[in-house]
Amino acid sequence: MARLLSFEDGEVRLAGELLPGVLKYLSIRNQVRFDEAEQDGLSGKTKTPLGWEDAAVVVIVELLTDSSSTCYDKLAMLDAAFRGHDSKGNPLVLDVVNAHLRARGVDQVVFSGLDSSESDREDVISANLSFVEYKPAVVAVEERVEAGAAPAFASGQTEPELDATLTVGLT
Repeated sequence: MARLLSFEDGEVRLAGELLPGVLKYLSIRNQVRFDEAEQDGLSGKTKTPLGWEDAAVVVIVELLTDSSSTCYDKLAMLDAAFRGHDSKGNPLVLDVVNAHLRARGVDQVVFSGLDSSESDREDVISANLSFVEYKPAVVAVEERVEAGAAPAFASGQTEPELDATLTVGLT
């Protein structure tokens, strides 16, 4: 069963169930990959651009204590979602259905990290959900081929099956 992860209207949902937290922020970072080499007799390094690193996506949510549960209970629920895996025990690959991410060329991500922090002044935990762009091996090889030199998939090969879906939206 495909798992749908959505961030919409300030809510986080996983497979249709409301997860704790109020969506506060979405950030996408991408940068160029360089080959750095030292040259004899010269200070510094020469940099040769090689392509692009996988994009990094950060979503920040606030976990509040209320009458039904503490911020720590809610953090435990997010941690369980972070540790979600497929039938082989691998972290889930999530299909992206967000306009911001699509505009940046990000089609799939993996839930790669969960950071949390709190202060001693409030019963609030800030959780940073980190994702890394995922590119199947077929896509990575195709991107190395000159534009138009290769078909989308080798003959007889089908598109890889998706493990899950990620939808992100800010209001």
